[in-house]
Amino acid sequence: MSTPDPSLRPATAAAGPEPAAQWVAKNATGLAALVVGAVGFVVTFMVQDPLWSMPDHRLTVPFFGLALVLGVVSVARRESTLVLPVAGVALAGLAMVLGWFLVMALIVAVAAIVILIMSMVM
Repeated sequence: MSTPDPSLRPATAAAGPEPAAQWVAKNATGLAALVVGAVGFVVTFMVQDPLWSMPDHRLTVPFFGLALVLGVVSVARRESTLVLPVAGVALAGLAMVLGWFLVMALIVAVAAIVILIMSMVM
């Protein structure tokens, strides 16, 4: 067997998994949007007295605005992972309606349990 012509060989070696530092550098603003959204959600959750009430918008709107700006910048930069900015904006938006979300989640959970019980009984 003869060796293949050097001009037919690939120019670069097969690339392995991307190092973490390069991934973070490529997705920095998306990761920042996720962190801002998560921090906004946790802060709102911890500060809110009755969990079923609407949170103070003086606290939630700045987190949402910053997460939205970072998400738009991430999409404009065409970062490889679109899930990060979307999740960050979603968490910050969820913090704005935390009381409504918790009440709806409770209603859905109770309905699912009732449906499960009814399906087992019937």
